[in-house]
Amino acid sequence: MSPTVVLPGLLWPNAGAQGLLDGLVHPTLERWLAAGACRVEPPRSYRETLAAVLGPAPAPLAELRRRGEEQEAPPPAGFLLCADPVTLTLARDRIVVTEPGEAGLSPEEAAALAPALSAWLTQLAPDAILGFELVTPQRGYLRLAAPAEGVRFAPLDEASGRSLDALLPQGEEARRWRRLMNEIQVWLHAHPVNAERRRRGWPTVDSLWLWGNERPTANAVPPRRVLGARTLDALARGWARAAGHDLVLAERDPGQEFDVALLDAAETPCRRLDLPGWRAAIAALERDWLSRFEACLPRLSLWLPGDKASLRLELTPWRRHLAPLRRLVRRPRTLARLLEKTAR
Repeated sequence: MSPTVVLPGLLWPNAGAQGLLDGLVHPTLERWLAAGACRVEPPRSYRETLAAVLGPAPAPLAELRRRGEEQEAPPPAGFLLCADPVTLTLARDRIVVTEPGEAGLSPEEAAALAPALSAWLTQLAPDAILGFELVTPQRGYLRLAAPAEGVRFAPLDEASGRSLDALLPQGEEARRWRRLMNEIQVWLHAHPVNAERRRRGWPTVDSLWLWGNERPTANAVPPRRVLGARTLDALARGWARAAGHDLVLAERDPGQEFDVALLDAAETPCRRLDLPGWRAAIAALERDWLSRFEACLPRLSLWLPGDKASLRLELTPWRRHLAPLRRLVRRPRTLARLLEKTAR
């Protein structure tokens, strides 16, 4: 089986975005796209992509992501939910969930906010909530005395940029979780960190987005050597390790053999519609990874999962050899053309 390079977030959702590919140099990727045998597949979210690559989730997603955090201290006791700071933005007649990103909490603000919020939450529900922590200013965890059952949460990557009303918790226990989220919003609004951010004209942290009690199912996957960048998403890191895969993280291609290269640098900027960040991620992928793969891999499979369609390309030596001839007999397949195709 040929090695697989997985590139979540490469398929930007709006092919007509101004300046999308202007001046962006990615010759290795263009050669692969022009020469590979292409197959269109159904859309896949990032979590569905991880399940397909790494196999069934061996634990709830919140626990897996917490295991993947780059901290030496072991995860705290209790059952976990992801509790990520978000901004709620009024857009016409609806409230939109927004990931703050670079405009979010600073480390100093997070250090001031998290202990106070944890103490308040444990007083609010002493029998149910054991505490709260912000591992990074963007990623937090709620520790519970018992698992969150009877409720379905929308994962943050699905909620980002969408209307709040369509994303609230569902299920027989949803009412108490909605009530908790409302009380958290009231507490955050009054906190001095947000008061200072309002004074400075910065986006406020309006809520904690709760999710991660599900365990996605998938077909079984044998142990694999998984290659990724050091910036690989914490959920992917924790999932790969818990599932028993050999995970290798590096700044750039270390020249080692692998079964799967999971390179997700473009996923977050694509999801947040951060075009400069997406362009920078594509350039870095080309420079540090794809151009290095080409010299040592006789064949590979390229997988581009997307929220409207996914693409899979098989690249073999004879297809690489015929790539110049294929350009003479038809328009070459380029990233711009693939974006147009998957955006329909």
